[in-house]
Amino acid sequence: MLGKLLKYEIKHSARYVSIIYACAGAVTVLMLIAMLAKMTWLSVIGSLVLYLVGIAAVFMTLVSVIRNFYDTLYSRQGYLTFTLPVKSSQLLFSKVIVSFFWIILSCILLGLIIGIIALNASRQADASLTGVLDVIKESGILEMLPSKWMVAKLVFILAVVALLNILTFVGFVYFSVTLSNTRALQKHPKLFGFLIFFGTYGVANAINMKLTYSLPLAVHVTSENVYIGFESMDTMSESLTSFGIGGAIFMGLVALGLLILTGWIMERKVNIK
Repeated sequence: MLGKLLKYEIKHSARYVSIIYACAGAVTVLMLIAMLAKMTWLSVIGSLVLYLVGIAAVFMTLVSVIRNFYDTLYSRQGYLTFTLPVKSSQLLFSKVIVSFFWIILSCILLGLIIGIIALNASRQADASLTGVLDVIKESGILEMLPSKWMVAKLVFILAVVALLNILTFVGFVYFSVTLSNTRALQKHPKLFGFLIFFGTYGVANAINMKLTYSLPLAVHVTSENVYIGFESMDTMSESLTSFGIGGAIFMGLVALGLLILTGWIMERKVNIK
C-alpha cells in the first residue's frame, strides 16, 4: 500500500513543479544552442535567466511541498484522503518521502544549472586565463589543495547536514499545518500555521545556534584531514576551518519528534473542514 501511496503522491505533486522544471529544461537547451553557435550575448542572458529559474525551482518546490500537504489532507480532498484504508502514519510517511525527493531534485537541478553556467563562463574566458593557470601550477598551490578522499568525506558530511536541514523544514512545516487544523485553531488555520511555525522554529533555532558553537561536536578541516572532533568549533586553532554540527543534529531530532507528534495529531485530533 505504501508503494501505491508514493506513486500517487509523486503523480499528484508533480503538477506543482513540472512547469518550473520544464522552463529550466527549455532555457538550458536554448543556452546550449547559444554556446554551440558562439552567440555570446544570448549565452550571457541565458545564464542569468537559467540561474533565476534554478532559484525559482527550489523556492517553488518548497512552496509546493506545503501546498500539496495542505490540499490533500486539510482541504475538501482531505475527506477522501482520510477514508483510504491506511493509517495516518503511512499517509504522513509517504508525504515526507516524496517531499524529500522533490527538494533534493530541485537542489540537484540548481547544482547542474550552476555547473552549466560555470562551463559557459569558462568557454568565454579570455585566453589570458590559461597563463594565469600556468602560474598557479608552477607556484605549487595545487599541491596544497585537499586530496580527493578529503573532499569526498567533506561532501558526505555536508550531504548529511543538508538532509537534516530538509528534515527540519518538512518536520516544522507539517507540524504547523497539522496543528493549525485542529478544532481549536481551524477558524484561522493560515494565521495559526504561521504563528506556530515561526514560534517553534524560532525557539528551536535559538537553541540550535547555541549548540552549534558550544557543543563539543564539530567538523574540522585541516591541511591533512577532514574529521568530526569532540571539541567545539572555537577550540580548534589548528583547523583551517571548522563548523559545528551539534545544532543541525538537534534540529533534525526535534523535526523527527514533531513528525511523530504530527502523526499522532492526524490520527486523533485533526478536524477536516
